[in-house]
Order: sequence, then structure tokens, then C-alpha cells
Amino acid sequence: MPRDTDVELEQRVRLCVVGNLLIDVILRGVAAMPGWGQEVVCSSRLEVVAGQGPNLALAASRLGVSTGLIGNVGKDAAGSRIRRELEEAGIQIERVETSPGGSTAMTIALVRLDGERAFLSDLGCLKDFDGAAMARSWSVACDAQVVALVGSSNLPSLDLEQAARMFAQARECGTVTVFDPGWDPYGWRPATLKGIAAVLAQTEIFLPNQDEAAALTQQDDVRLMLRALAEWCPGVVVIKCGAAGSWCLRQGDVFRVDPLPAEVDNAVGAGDVYDAGVIAGYLSSGDVLEGMIVGTAAASLYVSRRSSRFPELRETMALKDKVLVSHERLAR
Repeated sequence: MPRDTDVELEQRVRLCVVGNLLIDVILRGVAAMPGWGQEVVCSSRLEVVAGQGPNLALAASRLGVSTGLIGNVGKDAAGSRIRRELEEAGIQIERVETSPGGSTAMTIALVRLDGERAFLSDLGCLKDFDGAAMARSWSVACDAQVVALVGSSNLPSLDLEQAARMFAQARECGTVTVFDPGWDPYGWRPATLKGIAAVLAQTEIFLPNQDEAAALTQQDDVRLMLRALAEWCPGVVVIKCGAAGSWCLRQGDVFRVDPLPAEVDNAVGAGDVYDAGVIAGYLSSGDVLEGMIVGTAAASLYVSRRSSRFPELRETMALKDKVLVSHERLAR
């Protein structure tokens, strides 16, 4: 079968995701972390295609957004599995490259009894993904309605200042830029912060979680985090706060979107599903707050499921009217 041309891809993709592709091994029911030389027993395990890139792409596709993915996998069984499952889900994977010398990345996710999680990662071939790899596919990104760079903290060779220049190019083409770097396993070094600041200057929707926002701003109050990040980002900043909902700052008003009640199986990937809801809601309405409501509904369905976790648009929209929103004026 001939390879799809750029023109064909452009006609089919509304969202282009650039991110980290890997396999998650999720160990559930971890009551306590083991000490060195010790062992604890979990209650169950699950092995899934994951990473912020695939999670966002799979969730967005289920929400009705045609999606393509830019990234890389290893030349191994795990890489083949990722390609196969993404393609079966309708994700455009022509721009997913194979790194012949490295193994596909893997993360061990330890899930506490209350659903909170911690991660151990082998980045594998993600270390090969750099600005040149991103640039090779950037024409497709610029022709999408939205381009999202996610999981950049797991892409240590990616030059964020170069990525910022590509974001600027996308904005000139009328593409909405979305950024969610994930947690930095290297400790938020000065060079990383400089690169993140450069990307944020070209970002229209920024989607950190509370821990990431706190690390970036050195603040411990969400309102102060929003105010500080608004100095970096000309677009809308949305902070995901788990059980405390999600928050954004818009024209001097702080909006809080409450989470929906859910019996949490595990929260691994919930932030990515929330991001997908924000993008899907924004594409349909042009309103980030509407996107936050859709993201909240989608994430509540996702965290409560053990299988078939990514929710469909129909069931997500059926919950949307149950989501509560409040706002307050941000004090000067």
C-alpha cells in the first residue's frame, strides 16, 4: 500500500500530538513503597501502550478528534505493539519514526490504594528524539487545527528553544499551540526552565498539573501559580489539581471546575485524558473553559475504569451538565 502523502494526512488530522511513546506496566494496590532490599506485593498489574503522546492521541480520537502522532519507538516488539494498537485506534502514525539502535521506552507505574501514583522510567530510544526529528514532520503539525507538545520532560534531547520557534511557525499558520511538559525527572534545571519559558511564550493553552506548576513558579497557592504563569504564557493557563479540580485565570477572573465524584481505580494517564477533553471541547466551542468542563467529565469516566478506559464523546457529553464551575476575582 502506498504511503499517505502530506496532503492526505492534512485532510484527516485536526490534532497533531508530539510526545513520548512508551509501554506502561501499572502495578495497582501498592500500600507502601519498599525499602532497598525489601519487597511489597501489589494487588494486580496491567501492561498498556502509554506515554503522554499516545494517551492524549487515543483519548482525543475517542472523543471524535482526528489525530496524528509525531514521536519515535524502538525496533523491537514493544515498538511494534505501540504502532499496531495506535493504528487500530485510527491514529495516524506515519510520522512515528523507528530508532534502530534503542529499545522502546518503558515506565513502571506504582499505584497507591487511593489511586495516587509514582513512576520509574527507562527512556530508551526517547533519548534519540530531538529537534531535527520534530522538524521533519512539522509541516503536518502546521496544517492541523491544534498541535500539542506533551511529555517533553521525557525527551531529553529535544531543544525546547527550537521547539518554541516551531510553535511560533505553527501560530503563524493559524494552528493553536498546546503544551504539557509533564514532570521533569531531572530536577527542573535552569536550562530546562529557560526552554520551557521560550515554549510558553508561544503557547496558547498550557496544561500543567499542580506539582509541575508549583515547581515552575515556586508558589504553593494555585492562584499565585496562575498569576506567575500568566507572566510567561500569553494564552490560557489551566492547572490540573486532581481531587481539587482544575483552575484557570481569564481576564482577571479565576475559574475553578470541580471534579465529578468517581471511584478511582487508578489515575495513571488521567491528566492526558483531561487534556484531550480540553482540546475536544475547545475545538467544538472555541472556549477553553468549555474544554475544561469536557475534560473533567472525560477524566472522571477514565479513572473509574479498569478496561476500555478511554471514554467516547457521547458518554462524556452526557456528564457535562453535572460539572460545577465557580469563579472569583483575583485580588491585586
